Amino acid sequence: MKYYFALMGFFIAIDQATKSWAMASMEFYENRPFIPHFIDLTLLENKGISFSFLSDLSDWIRLPLLIGVSLIASVWLIYHFVKEYECSNLFFRWSFSMIISGAVSNLVDRSFDGAVTDFLHFRWYDNSFFVNNLADVFISIGVFLFLFSHTKKDQPSQKPDSSA
Repeated sequence: MKYYFALMGFFIAIDQATKSWAMASMEFYENRPFIPHFIDLTLLENKGISFSFLSDLSDWIRLPLLIGVSLIASVWLIYHFVKEYECSNLFFRWSFSMIISGAVSNLVDRSFDGAVTDFLHFRWYDNSFFVNNLADVFISIGVFLFLFSHTKKDQPSQKPDSSA
């Protein structure tokens, strides 16, 4: 289990480092091609949640609401991860590690800055989709792995001791 908590710390550190880099080296709304026709670097501040939902609320409502919900969700995810760890498979463990990392890292941003730093602008040629950060990517991949883990639910990552 220590390995997965170390992995979570690593994912959080990478996300925070890339957000710090983006803030230090880019101007807001600046657009830099990264992977042509697929990912640009565009620095934005997201005060809401996905697709800036709830960003128009007053700070005195928005911040306690989003920080509180994020904190409760993060604690529940960690509790569930620890509770299910022994009987879970590899996909479950990686999925929760990624989801928890993303949730906690965005919670750190929101708690200290009142917003989340986004800079990965996903697009396909002239079609723009969304701007997010590595924490959001971790959450998305984690959700995919979690759904996949349910197709492999009865296959634990380690074989039980048959000597008993």
